[in-house]
Order: sequence, then C-alpha cells, then structure tokens
Amino acid sequence: MVTVRTGASPQDVLQGAKHVLFVEGTKEGLDVAVLDKLLSPKLRVEPLGPSFSVRSVATALRQFHPEYWFIIDRDDWDDAAVEASWHRFPDPAHDNLLIWRRKELESYFLEPDWACRSRYVGPSASSDTLKAWLAAEADKLLLLEAANRVLIRTRSSIKQSQTPLLTAAEVEGCTKDQVVLKLLDSPLLRALAASMAVEISEARVRASFEDEVRLLSGGLLPLAWGTGRWRDLVSGKALFRSMVNRWFEVPDQQKDGKVRLTGREAERAVAVDLLLHHQDAMPADFTELKAVLDRVL
Repeated sequence: MVTVRTGASPQDVLQGAKHVLFVEGTKEGLDVAVLDKLLSPKLRVEPLGPSFSVRSVATALRQFHPEYWFIIDRDDWDDAAVEASWHRFPDPAHDNLLIWRRKELESYFLEPDWACRSRYVGPSASSDTLKAWLAAEADKLLLLEAANRVLIRTRSSIKQSQTPLLTAAEVEGCTKDQVVLKLLDSPLLRALAASMAVEISEARVRASFEDEVRLLSGGLLPLAWGTGRWRDLVSGKALFRSMVNRWFEVPDQQKDGKVRLTGREAERAVAVDLLLHHQDAMPADFTELKAVLDRVL
C-alpha cells in the first residue's frame, strides 16, 4: 500500500513510491490533507512550496521523472490553459501539471449543499443560509478582486513579450554609453512601451475593470448565488476560513471536546470530514481527478 507522507527529503522521495503527486504549500497546508483523503492509497503526496516552484519543478523534471505529477491553484491561468491541463493529465509527454479549475483548493469547499453534510456544521446553518452568506461575503471582495485581475493580466502581458534581446554582433566594439543607447532603442523596450501605452491607458484600464466586474458578477450586483463566476475566480482561502469560523463547531478532542478549534486546524477538520464521509456529494473536479487516477494507477 502506498501512503501519504509529508515533509520528506528529496532522497526519501526518490526512494519512495513510484508515483508522487507534488502540491503547493507546506506539510501543514490544506492541499496535502485534502489530497491524502481523496487519493490515498493511489500515490504519495508531497508539498513543494509556492505555485511558481511547482511549475518550475514540473518543467524541469518532465523528461527525467514522468512518474512525478503536479497540481497547482488556478491563480491567474486562463480557461484555455486550465482545460488543456485537464485534457492531457497525466501524460508523460507533457509536464504532468494539473491546474485546478477554481482559483484555490479552498474554493471547492464553498459548496453549501456538501458542506452542510459535515458533522461539524452548526445548528443555525443551512444550505440556503450559507449560499446567501457566501454571496454577501464575496461581494465585499468583488471590487478588489476585479482590480487585481486587471493588474495581473497587465503584468502577464509584459512577461509574455517574445521580442528578441540584443545580440553580440549589435554591441561588438561599442562603448558603455553606446550600449546604453542601443538598450534604450532596443526593439524589446520599444515594443513594450508601445504595448503598455495602450494597456495602461485610462480608457483601457476602465474597460478592463468593468469587464472583470461583469465576469465575476454575471452583471448582477450585489452578488447572488449561481450568477457570475465569483465562486470559481475569487480567492477562496479567506471565504473558507470565515465560513468555518462562523458556521462550524469543531471540538478539540485533545481537550475533551470542551474547546472549539479555529483557524487552519478547524478548516482541515471540516475538509477531511467531508472527504472521508461524503465523497458522493463532492465537487465534480474531485470526482474527475479521482476517476483519472483510478484508470491509470
């Protein structure tokens, strides 16, 4: 049987189970606990730090370790990239990187119909109550999330420039001042300047912001359950934490159940309870991932 361990050294990983799933975060994070309950004993799950580390390792190890698989939060990936990752995962010809369709793993637990089946749900909570509460809480984040999505897309447009760099031939025999002049007049900087003049114009920024608000809200403000894509694209970490602290009662068994857990421990307890006892009602992406691994392992 393959078990899930956390905090393993690189050598432990190499000597362990053939298939290893690397996830974001640390051994104390929710990703490890959740995927343990979802996928064990199919493969071992190991934390690998922030998402950019996971992406870099996935790319670097693809041809050497096709048995290593990776899952990251959606963050700023677009729909096309996300769906492409699901269509080919796991495929040793690619980087074996799967991107969650929702912004963060915690976003998947913002499902009141499922969450209310937990043994820890409080007596005043109901599915309809949680839906209304989550919509109201997300509404407080809407403008911030929309603005930051504009900034993220603008930042990405700079990183994705394919304009070539200077060549050795272009600077051969040049003085320091001459190289600086060539740098200032380089195709890359001129292309970026032209592009950003459009991207950061007031008209473009305002239009982009309105587009993001409409995308998240579905054109309905304040936010409503079932309208817009806010449940998928707004940060789920803060919402899940607030939902657990407000609507769930998780006793601390180490203190005879007389003390209520809060924060990360409470979140982990609720998530694990749902995945241990109520997988029949879990979100479709969890079901799909489990089915994929059942076919290949």
